[in-house]
Amino acid sequence: MISFTNRRSSSLPSRALGLLMVTVLVAAACSQEADEAPAAPTAAPTTAAAPDTPDEPEAPAPEPEDTTGGLVPAGPDTPGVSDDTITISFIITDTSAVAAAFGWETPDEGDREAQVAALIDHFNATGGIAGRQVEAKVTVFNAITDSPISEEALCNAITQDDKAFAVVMTGQFQENARPCYRNANTLMFDATLYPVDNAGFEELAPYYWSPMLPSYDDLVGGLATGLIEDGWFEGGTLGIIAIDSELSQRVYDEQFAPRLAAAGVEVASYNTIDPTDGTSFNNDQLQAIINFKEAGVDKVVAIGGSRLVSWFIDTSITQNYAPAYAVTSHDAPEFNVFNYPEMMPGASGISVLPGYDVNDDQYPFPASEAEQECADIFAGAGLEFTERANIRTGLMYCDVLRLLKAATPHMAEVSAQGVTDALWALGDSFEAASVYGVEFTEGSYAGGDLYRRFRFDSDCECMALTGDPVDFDG
Repeated sequence: MISFTNRRSSSLPSRALGLLMVTVLVAAACSQEADEAPAAPTAAPTTAAAPDTPDEPEAPAPEPEDTTGGLVPAGPDTPGVSDDTITISFIITDTSAVAAAFGWETPDEGDREAQVAALIDHFNATGGIAGRQVEAKVTVFNAITDSPISEEALCNAITQDDKAFAVVMTGQFQENARPCYRNANTLMFDATLYPVDNAGFEELAPYYWSPMLPSYDDLVGGLATGLIEDGWFEGGTLGIIAIDSELSQRVYDEQFAPRLAAAGVEVASYNTIDPTDGTSFNNDQLQAIINFKEAGVDKVVAIGGSRLVSWFIDTSITQNYAPAYAVTSHDAPEFNVFNYPEMMPGASGISVLPGYDVNDDQYPFPASEAEQECADIFAGAGLEFTERANIRTGLMYCDVLRLLKAATPHMAEVSAQGVTDALWALGDSFEAASVYGVEFTEGSYAGGDLYRRFRFDSDCECMALTGDPVDFDG
């Protein structure tokens, strides 16, 4: 029960490609308690039996009916749910044209459509979700044609044509995308490294989840703590580049700056980068480099995610400027290693998504029973792979389906709020395949709970893990 669609916006003239890529990559009541299964129907009355005689053994009591795999009722105004099926849309973001246009190298992720098909076949064969078979709608979205218009069209196709209950998002960087799904009562599971802080999650609640990744608040706070503990700031002069947005300023003020101040770390130069258009984006980067050189900055931290480090490295090469960079998973560390190895010495930071951050020599594959489970599903469908990076997006898809399966016994109803309550009921009991660890806490919509410190190792020319998993809560 799976269908595939290629949805692309119209081609753009080559002169608009630079502006486009800045836009593509930079953006900144349940009827029962959640942990109770629906009550079993009351049995029809029967004629009372005569009292047992002393010599007659009492008949054994019937075993209680197991209702955890039964049909969970659908909530009101919930799209994509029938008595038989639940529709989930998966977005596969095709970045091959982007990589070719810029001469970038990216790992081969194989046939992601076949990976989704293998997952759907497996989970449907083992009972489906909430007592229903999963009807999957798969859209291949060409990143090179990304824009607010194309992402609104994608949202409308998924919410109006597919009438999806939920969408698994990858690579959607436009600000209008997530509100569009919320307005259609479509539940979002975001697998995109798109920066959203707690305030952003609250605005979209309960329709928006990033179940495997941390909130951007936690990520930036963890980065500051990790860099301080690593001694990365010692003996250096620090400069900050930040996407010019309310989110970046808020997270910097609330999470990053207080930790630096407490550790006695000073910022020599703070620069905002306006992503509104290609001209301002490039000019702001060039001005930041001038300011950094004048201030003697040799260590740079980027706030706002959205691959800003990669763009800044690319610009810095033209200006013969090579500082050390702080990086997180939002800064595409392994991408930078593959494409700019000469600019990575001194890089340090925190990893939350191993398939995108480190190679298998650093984090053996498979690393957990959950990862082995997902890998076995793909292998059982004849999908060949040699390393984690080949199925890194597939692992995120697998985790979403595994998570919904695990949450089913806790669902009072199939709705955004019903799923939310069920996820909170899981707490820290769910083992993820794609990340180091997750925990679901009431009031939070981001599950990523653990990070690993890492730094660039010149011997292997790779990002090397340097510490054990650390909880974002300390």
